[in-house]
Amino acid sequence: MTVIPPRQDTFEDKERRFYVVARSSVYLQLQQEAIGRGTDLWTLCGSVLTAWLHSGCPDFDVSDASEPASVSNPPPSSSPSRLADDQGDAE
Repeated sequence: MTVIPPRQDTFEDKERRFYVVARSSVYLQLQQEAIGRGTDLWTLCGSVLTAWLHSGCPDFDVSDASEPASVSNPPPSSSPSRLADDQGDAE
């Protein structure tokens, strides 16, 4: 019989890469944005997903993919300039 291991108080929070799916045009836009911010696509997308999680995973209207998504409940602390500042501090 396998025993469930106990929870750990501390653990190593390693950076991990994983795949996401997006249209080719979105992929290209993200690559261009990453270049414009002086980072790579993986780091930019990870920063965006991290900020989204930290803001409570707000809902976005994705009914029309050709238009920019609108945030239904934007948090005041998740501005793009703050993300850029955070990214610069990490390097």
